[in-house]
Amino acid sequence: MKILGVFSCRIKGEEIFEWYQNDQLFSQFNLSLDKLYASEQPTLEELKMYVTKIFYQEFELEYLLYSLKKQFVQTEVCDFFLQRLKIDLK
Repeated sequence: MKILGVFSCRIKGEEIFEWYQNDQLFSQFNLSLDKLYASEQPTLEELKMYVTKIFYQEFELEYLLYSLKKQFVQTEVCDFFLQRLKIDLK
């Protein structure tokens, strides 16, 4: 959830809220915080990497994003990545 919040800030070009910056939480997954807190747009590869590191397995990103969207979890972020998936499939 917090990574999706960070992605939301990055997509909108906003500063990342302190609430999302939980280095202790992220450190247990050995995540690169410099990359996570970068000011550039997130990528599908980045999303896939975080999902794999946190859940220790790969997910079908399209299914995961639609599932999150149906639950009203960061719908703008889900739409952003779903649009990227459509572009990549072309």
